[in-house]
Amino acid sequence: MSNSKEQLRDTYAEYHDQHKRYGFTYRRHERGPVFAAWIGTGKRVLDLGCRDGSLTNYYASGNTVTGVDIDQHALSLASERLDIATVWLDLNREQLPFDDGSFDVVVAGELLEHLVDPASVADEAYRVLVPGGIFVGSVPNSFHWRARLASLRGHSIEDPTHLHCFSRPQILQLLQRFEVVELVPVGGIGGGMLPIVPAWLSQPLVRNLPTLLANDFLFRATKRYDQS
Repeated sequence: MSNSKEQLRDTYAEYHDQHKRYGFTYRRHERGPVFAAWIGTGKRVLDLGCRDGSLTNYYASGNTVTGVDIDQHALSLASERLDIATVWLDLNREQLPFDDGSFDVVVAGELLEHLVDPASVADEAYRVLVPGGIFVGSVPNSFHWRARLASLRGHSIEDPTHLHCFSRPQILQLLQRFEVVELVPVGGIGGGMLPIVPAWLSQPLVRNLPTLLANDFLFRATKRYDQS
């Protein structure tokens, strides 16, 4: 890991620039509408790891959004495009600078796998939520069949910035403090050198065999009203 907040900022900015990540968000056309439906409007939303706001765009309208990220350039793009408040923060070293119960929704889309201690950030999300507030996010399925096949061949298809691998049981374990946890597997079958299986056939297969076929797990978890 980089030795300072500034170095980590520069590492991510360089990675995002070299891999053309500005303006790109993994599976946003699947995740965005689901997140927007879960969040609704009239909410105070804290968007952790918002980057340049490409996903935030789905739920910014009608809500008061605060975006958090380590990449300052990405934050400036999000602020310019969506007119949202932004906070430059290293979630590996810094706690959220917000009072308890400050938000109705906390979003962590494709973030937790990048963190040294994702459990502490989940705890922080719990703290800053109002009772009954929701924690919405997603993590890549690290045990997808492509990843398993690559591992058997001695390779890895993981993003080099990922520090944690998540399976379905592991994300449920991470969210055990919350209640009413909903986990939605998303993804398709095929692509690359393989034929793409039509959605009408692939989606039921992904739902029935999520550990093997899901590319991503979307989650929605509710903070308990008793705040225990």
